[in-house]
Amino acid sequence: MATDFNTALGLRPGEEPGTLILDPRPEHQVVPDVVHFAVLTALAEIAAARAVGASVVPATVTVHLLSRARLAPLVGKGRVLRQGKRLAVAEGEVAQNGELVAKAIVQFALVGPTPTS
Repeated sequence: MATDFNTALGLRPGEEPGTLILDPRPEHQVVPDVVHFAVLTALAEIAAARAVGASVVPATVTVHLLSRARLAPLVGKGRVLRQGKRLAVAEGEVAQNGELVAKAIVQFALVGPTPTS
């Protein structure tokens, strides 16, 4: 997770395995006390990518914004739905105070070696 983008965004590992935490900052707002959808999308996509466990590049991203996210900690968690030799599909969820605020389904192109099971 030591990429410059993730660090600049403010992501850190969560206490639960496979989770990421983001403490939104004022510059993450689109209007006062509302986190910009691009921040939510990035957190959901990165959580989904981490779940794949290989080097990936998003090919398609579908995001559902379910509730307003405020300036409070956000938790991202990903899950692989299907993985092949060249493509993977995963979902990323973003929750705040236990409420789901955004969900993304991401199709990834695998660009590096895949882990062996």
